[in-house]
Amino acid sequence: MSNHLHSDEFLLSTPLLLNPQNNNMNELRNEEEGLSNPSSSINESNTNEQLMELAASFDNNDTSSPSHSKYSPINLLSFCKRRTIEHYNNISLSELSGSLGDLGTFIPLTVALARERKIALAPALFWAGVSNIITGYTWDVPMCVQPMKSISAVALTDTNGSGNVGLDAQSVTTAGILTGGAVLLLGVTNLIEIVNWIVPLTVVCGLQIGVGIRLASKGMTDIQNLPWGGGYDCIGMAVACALLSMFWLRDSGSQKDKKKQEQAKTDSEGNTRNDVMATTGANSATSSDEDVFQENDNVEMGKVLNNSHQLETTTSLNPHSSVSTTAHTNETFDFAASSAPSSTPRQQKHYLRKVWSRACCCLNPFPKTPHPVGIYLFLIGCIFAAVTLATAGPDSGYDLPLYFFGAPVAINAMKGVTSMSWWNGFLQGALPQLPLTTLNSVISVCCLAHTLYPDKRDPALEEKHRTDAVITRREVSISVGLMNLILVPLGSMPNCHGAGGLAGQHRFGARTGTSVVILGVGKVLLAIFLGGSALTLLDALPIAVLSIMIAIAGLELVSTGVKVLFECVQKEKEKIMKQQGNESVNGKAILQKNATVAMVTAAVIISLKKTHYGALSGWVVHMIYGDGFRNFVVWIKKKRAARS
Repeated sequence: MSNHLHSDEFLLSTPLLLNPQNNNMNELRNEEEGLSNPSSSINESNTNEQLMELAASFDNNDTSSPSHSKYSPINLLSFCKRRTIEHYNNISLSELSGSLGDLGTFIPLTVALARERKIALAPALFWAGVSNIITGYTWDVPMCVQPMKSISAVALTDTNGSGNVGLDAQSVTTAGILTGGAVLLLGVTNLIEIVNWIVPLTVVCGLQIGVGIRLASKGMTDIQNLPWGGGYDCIGMAVACALLSMFWLRDSGSQKDKKKQEQAKTDSEGNTRNDVMATTGANSATSSDEDVFQENDNVEMGKVLNNSHQLETTTSLNPHSSVSTTAHTNETFDFAASSAPSSTPRQQKHYLRKVWSRACCCLNPFPKTPHPVGIYLFLIGCIFAAVTLATAGPDSGYDLPLYFFGAPVAINAMKGVTSMSWWNGFLQGALPQLPLTTLNSVISVCCLAHTLYPDKRDPALEEKHRTDAVITRREVSISVGLMNLILVPLGSMPNCHGAGGLAGQHRFGARTGTSVVILGVGKVLLAIFLGGSALTLLDALPIAVLSIMIAIAGLELVSTGVKVLFECVQKEKEKIMKQQGNESVNGKAILQKNATVAMVTAAVIISLKKTHYGALSGWVVHMIYGDGFRNFVVWIKKKRAARS
């Protein structure tokens, strides 16, 4: 590493080097030359090479210098600046829509826990938003932050507040801390890889299918409990949202439509090129007549004459269009002679058409970009929530009027914790939650990210045929552990990463970590400015809209599980063909074997509503019916051969 740059100079230069679109590289090189040695005569190429070498050493986390170690503040600050620039460039309607993809799961659980006084809503929202922001900066995928479902479900069963059934607020806190500590231990010691080695990929597919169907059925059950009419939050509204969602989420067209779009794009590029040539000729033709236009007080006549010169030049460049050009020129002069207003009827019609297309963009069957379904559904929910709060009476049950601030965003959640709270938190909270977190929030979510974002895989991990080449299982385990160990004592609810939330955000348009940062900023602002009224605002959102969002997220997780299952079958078929050296492989038998393991896993999860029961059942079927026992015997033989 070149040692002619000091640490503060490196801090100033690194963010510019990391931005490939920087247009001030020459100024940067001059500044670096002046800072390093004002009297030096280093040429421009050598300085550029030194700066590029410096940037490369930073990207590779060069630890040869104590001031530029891997965990130095310089690296952290430069990383945050670079990620902030990337997030700014990635902001789009698709990312904003995707950030709302897991609200169908987050809002009902959070509101229910806050209503039962198991969590404080303002700190829970604030620290969930902070977790979202940190997650979005750490990974470039829409990794969601959701409440731990098993702990939430057990806590909500304590309806009487007796503490004998379910969990009270103190036990929820201890359950989150214990679960986070256990998952952190699995990540730090890398024991999570042993769990992943024991659980086959077909069982993971069954987990995704089972959890996805449970999410979808949860949304449909909530819709079933609504009335058919009598208000806007009813089954009819849910059906309307479902039909609109199917229209928005459908494929924008077949290959024929895509070819038409590509052809139209090519034609438009050709027309644009001709227009540029015509405009260039028109400018040269009209430059000699500038005095005439300056003396002319009629601006519209000047525009018309300018258009006529352009049309004449276009005719000279394209003689085949002389007839249409002449006709258009006559129409133009006729309009100028009639002393029309500043905008023509054709222009007004074009403007109205443009406004109408903007207003009805949600009805476009072939959009250039996917519809932001999350934004559409969330806006529908917000409109009806605003109507509900505006027309609510004194007996409505809502805490009105709304007020700003007034709620702390950090509290001492350990207050009142006893030894019994630790015992109940471990027995009823952490013990059933740990298998669900390990399987669904670590192993399954890493496999899902590996499937959804193949362009973001680490080549070194992909060569090892790992299913966590995008985000490693160890990273996710450490993230879940630290998130609960540090933030739960400050008032955060027990949180984790979930495959359902990732699938939902991806389905609604999220492709990068920018969507998670947007969601986190929204949660933080809501907790700070409207923390005292956040429960009222979230509770006013229609259940019909939230249930549809839950169902969409669940179905996306199911489709991903089925896709991964077929990929497993294809890989196993190719492996057998490579080993046997022939093409006569019974693919149906392989599909039946793998599908049986996955379907048994999913069936147990759906029927018993226990994720770890389903994983255990699928593992037993894999060992007996599948290739589990056979693979275990082969592994034992290889170990013995290696020792001998």
